[in-house]
Amino acid sequence: MVFSTLFFLTVFLPAVLGACWLSGSLLAWRARKNHAEMSWRPVNAILLLASLFFYFWGEGLGVGWLCLSVVANDWLARIIHSRHEERSRKIALVLLVAANLCFLGWFKYAGFLAQSVNSLLHLGVPVPHVLLPLGISFYTFQAMSYGIDVYRRETKPADSIIDFACYVTMFPQLVAGPIVRYADIETTLRNRIVSLDAISSGWSRFLFGLGKKVLIANTVASMADGVWSLADRGLGMPPLLTALGILCYSLQIYYDFSGYSDMAIGLGRMLGFSFPENFLHPYCSASVREFWRRWHISLSTWFRDYLYIPLGGNRKGKLRAGINGLVVFALCGLWHGAGIMFVVWGLWHGLFLLLEKAFASRPQKTFSLAASIPRFLIGHVYTVFVFMAGWIFFRSETTLAFATIWKSLLGLLPVSPDSRILWLDCTFRLQLALFAGVILSYPIVPALQRIAVRFCGANAALLVKSILATIVGLFSILFLIGNSYNPFLYFRF
Repeated sequence: MVFSTLFFLTVFLPAVLGACWLSGSLLAWRARKNHAEMSWRPVNAILLLASLFFYFWGEGLGVGWLCLSVVANDWLARIIHSRHEERSRKIALVLLVAANLCFLGWFKYAGFLAQSVNSLLHLGVPVPHVLLPLGISFYTFQAMSYGIDVYRRETKPADSIIDFACYVTMFPQLVAGPIVRYADIETTLRNRIVSLDAISSGWSRFLFGLGKKVLIANTVASMADGVWSLADRGLGMPPLLTALGILCYSLQIYYDFSGYSDMAIGLGRMLGFSFPENFLHPYCSASVREFWRRWHISLSTWFRDYLYIPLGGNRKGKLRAGINGLVVFALCGLWHGAGIMFVVWGLWHGLFLLLEKAFASRPQKTFSLAASIPRFLIGHVYTVFVFMAGWIFFRSETTLAFATIWKSLLGLLPVSPDSRILWLDCTFRLQLALFAGVILSYPIVPALQRIAVRFCGANAALLVKSILATIVGLFSILFLIGNSYNPFLYFRF
């Protein structure tokens, strides 16, 4: 089930919110009447059932694999916690990590590994055709972080498997994040406050995220898909059209994913949870290092805490730190998809991070606009080139498509007549979406909010924000009614 569908917006979401709010109110009333402490477990059970239905709607019987993952991780984490001998705890931890990696590896990488072995060694290994469950990368990493944190004694196992299952399967962040650590919501699973302010704030955040997805990402997607469909066939395009396709894909993947994250965070607030921010205007960065502090923050943090630091981080010299960084980024690329181009995309970013650490005069600090406008602009242009060039690796499924994009961009291929039809997609709506996408990728809206609060007051600024969110939501619903093209890019990761 996709957030930006009429069924989700008009049936599923109102039903789930109503059931959780009503049951929570009744439980709170009964607790006050009996002068007892309120238990949120019945509400968590309702949320768990709703989340399993949400997943079943899109994945069918694949929900069984999700349930198996939940039960196995809960069981192994409890074993880790119950053992006092360090050797036994380590064995249980190895089993937990290995089970999760094998689970993820079979569904996501078995076919890729078989094809790679056949290509390199010509062994004729049968290639399994395995359907990839939705969101498996996200919920596997989330469950694995839980077990590792229990081993590190940074958190205790959940009081009930219902609470743990609710944590893993919670529908706002189940299939595309943000990746949430159990310690971040452990308290709110047991006791939370769902206030009118939180509901209002969450609903506005959800509507703005919906607008990002429907009004910008969906609009620019047609041009990006058209350019890469020609590249997949090796057909040349004019440099301007190729550059436009790259820009459209850069905006599509950002607003698709950040819009989803905004919707997930908004839904979490309406249910009483506080999910971590996942994007902080990454396209305004002035270094690759800053870009990765702002892009997909929950994933970057996961790789830092559970892979980079355990590998030694930067504690064992510059050479080891560089190798660790490249390993992390290669695996980060592989996490996004089973393909060599994803690995190259990760190494591309890892290489520039190494270069920045090696040649930057002050590598510990990001560039500052206030401190040096020329330096910021130079760094910003360089960073834009790095991540936009990186998206060519990311989007191109074959080396043919990758080479065609670059050759077309440089004017080294004859222009195919098939490319002319793509100019018909350059409508006023696309131009408006491009303009809005570029402008809003910079922190202009937060700056305007601060100005509005300063001169108009917090209440007036909040009212204006609510009105704008409602307008964005209405336009998004109108576009959903008239347009069936509504993919989520990160569902396939």
